[in-house]
Amino acid sequence: MQRNTSQADPEYGSRCKRRDTVKSILVCLSAIRDAEQTYLDNMPGNFQCSESFETGENAVDAIDEVIALLADVY
Repeated sequence: MQRNTSQADPEYGSRCKRRDTVKSILVCLSAIRDAEQTYLDNMPGNFQCSESFETGENAVDAIDEVIALLADVY
């Protein structure tokens, strides 16, 4: 039995909506990661060993991991 993948199929519509949602989340996460990375890149050298810098690096790493996991689903 062949699955109906037409747009009239409600399950198809749900999958499309989920894909669109995941794509939107990926775009938002990428923008957040890029903003945080830019902040870190522009931080003066004497702050690059600070707790704030380390927290920012950890945030960028965590966001990268989430993006990779969601990209596998997408």
